[in-house]
Amino acid sequence: MKNTKRTVKIVCLSVLCFVMVLTFALIPLNLFWINFPEWVPVLLSILFCGGLAVYLIIFKTRLVTKILLPVIFGFFAVVCSFAPYILPYWNSYSFKGYDGVILNYNEVISSQEAVEDLDTLKGYLEKVHPLFMDGLTEDVENLYLQVKERLEKAGNVTVNGFRREIQTILHSINDAHTTTYNNFPDDKYLKAYIQKAWEGYDVISINGKTVRQIFEDARPYYCYETEDWISIDLVSLATLDFLGYSEPFVYEWTNGETVISEEYTEVDFVSGREYNEIYDQFYPSDDEPRDFVYYEIDEEKSLAILTLTQCFYDQAYIDCVKSMFTEVKEKNIRNVAVDLRGNGGGNSLVANEFVKYLPVDSFRECPCDWRLGFLNIYFEGKVSNRRNDSLAFDGKVYILTDNGTFSSAKDFAMIIQDNHLGEIVGEPSANAVNSYGDVVWIYLPNTGMFAQISSKKWYRIDRASTDEYVIPDHPCAGEDCLESLYELVTVRPEG
Repeated sequence: MKNTKRTVKIVCLSVLCFVMVLTFALIPLNLFWINFPEWVPVLLSILFCGGLAVYLIIFKTRLVTKILLPVIFGFFAVVCSFAPYILPYWNSYSFKGYDGVILNYNEVISSQEAVEDLDTLKGYLEKVHPLFMDGLTEDVENLYLQVKERLEKAGNVTVNGFRREIQTILHSINDAHTTTYNNFPDDKYLKAYIQKAWEGYDVISINGKTVRQIFEDARPYYCYETEDWISIDLVSLATLDFLGYSEPFVYEWTNGETVISEEYTEVDFVSGREYNEIYDQFYPSDDEPRDFVYYEIDEEKSLAILTLTQCFYDQAYIDCVKSMFTEVKEKNIRNVAVDLRGNGGGNSLVANEFVKYLPVDSFRECPCDWRLGFLNIYFEGKVSNRRNDSLAFDGKVYILTDNGTFSSAKDFAMIIQDNHLGEIVGEPSANAVNSYGDVVWIYLPNTGMFAQISSKKWYRIDRASTDEYVIPDHPCAGEDCLESLYELVTVRPEG
C-alpha cells in the first residue's frame, strides 16, 4: 500500500512537471512555428499551479519541498502567463513563414472581414508600438473610428480599397517602419516600360496627371519620415489601382527632346516572371550578380571603398570586412569609405563589426526604448569595442549616404558621425534620427495582407545635436558621392 501511494505521488508530480514544461515550450512554439491565443499558456499555468496546490495538500512532503516546488512552479507560471502579453513577436511572423490566404489586390471582401482585419491591426498597434503604451492616441483613434465606420457602411470592399483605408491611419503615425506592403500574388507590370527605358524614355504623366502630381496625391497613403522615401511603382497594375487609376492608362513619355503618348489596357501588363524575362532580353548580363557586400582598393589614391547594399550581418560580411582591412594594412591605405547609398537597412550589428577595426575602446550606438507590452525598457547604447588590434586602422573614415540610406544603414552613418569616427559624404538619411524601428511582421488573417509594426523608439546618439536627420559633413548629390570622395582624399591623402 505504501509503495502504491509512493508511485501515485511520483506519477502526479511527474504529470504536473510535464504540464509545466509543456506550457513553457509553448513560447518558442508560438514564436517559431504556430499561432494560438494568449490565454492558452495562462490557462495551463493555472492548471499546473492549481494541481501543485492539490498535490501538496494530499501528499506529505518535506518542508524544503513545500518551499521549493511553489517557487519553481510559481516562476514558470509567471513567465508563461506574461510572455504572450509582453513579447512583441507573439503570434507574429517575424521568425516563421506564413502559409495562409493572400488575396489579390482586386479581390472583394465583406465589410465584416475588413473590420476584423482592421481590428487585428489595431490590436497589434496597441500591443507593440511604443507610441501606444496607453492605447491609441486621440488623433489615431479618431482616424480608426472613421475608417471603421466607412468600412461598415461599404458592404463590400476590394483588398486595395481596404489597404487605402488602413494606410491613412498608419500614415498619421509618422513612422516609416510601420506600414503595409503591396505583396499581391497576381500583380502585373507594364511590359512596354522596359523597352521605353532602354530607349531613354521616362514616364512624365499618367492619365493626365504628372508624376509630381501622382506623388503628391499618394502622400496620404504612404508612411515616411522624409518625402524622398516615398517610392511608387508606376508600372504595377496593383499600384495603379491603389492610386485610383483604371484602364485605359494613357502614359506620356519623354526622352528629353520628344514627348510621346501611348494608351494601354490590362492586356499590356504581364506577370512578374514574364516582366523579368523581358528585362533580361534588353539588359542581358554575362556577369554573376554582385554580392551585397564587396570592396575595391585604389592604391594610387590610398583609398578602400566597402560597398554595402543591405545590412546583412553574416559570415560573408564579417569575412569581407576583415579581408578589406587586412589588405588595407598590407598596402598602407590611409582612407576607408563605406558606401551606404540605397541601403534600406537590416541588422545594425554591421556597424559594430566595422568599428572593431577602429582605434576606440568603446562607442555609443543608438539608445532606444523597447516596448514589451506594458513595460518600457531603456537601453543606453554604450558598447565596449571588441577591437581587432592586429588590423587596427587609424586613417580617415568616410560614409557615403543618399536619400535611400534607411534604418540600420542610417544608424551606421550616425554611429560613425556621432562618435567622431569619420565624416559623412552625400545626402541626408532617408529617415529621422529620432525614429521608430525593429519591426514585428504580421499578416491580417482575412486578406493575408503583410504589415510591419515598430517595437522600439530610437534616439539620436549625440543628444546635443538638433539635426532631424544624419546631415553630411560634405553635402553633395547622391550620384556625385564618389567624385566628392575622391576630391577629399586628393586634398588630404594622409588625413
